[in-house]
Amino acid sequence: MKKLFLYFSFVVAAFMLAGCSVNTQNAFSKEPKVLQPLTVKYGNYVFPVPSNFSLKQDLSMIYENEGIVRAYLVYVGKASTSKLLYFFDKYMPKNGWKKELFVAGEETTVAYSRDRQLIVIKIKQGLGGTVLRILLTAK
Repeated sequence: MKKLFLYFSFVVAAFMLAGCSVNTQNAFSKEPKVLQPLTVKYGNYVFPVPSNFSLKQDLSMIYENEGIVRAYLVYVGKASTSKLLYFFDKYMPKNGWKKELFVAGEETTVAYSRDRQLIVIKIKQGLGGTVLRILLTAK
């Protein structure tokens, strides 16, 4: 069972590194002044996502077995990277998450942990909007 989780984590990580192409034309046309949190729950993973971002189910994968959840979630919306970083730094700790990693670049990556859980968030700006790729995995 542990090998299956490890394999799934590697597969999802490969998708994140490959940078799947996402059509952001459906993203909201105007960035809100303040990002409002929408609480999302998958298994024991409870975390905020900006309410103006929508889940792209056709690009997302969720694996659940015996109450254990692993997921690769793709959200699209409109917000600057700096606003998103502020948003996650403000709201993730309210759900018990502690920042573990921050890497800035063409894609910005930030990771938060809680107990043995890990959430990795990749932020990519595009012409039509912003893409959030969120990996729910274990430490």
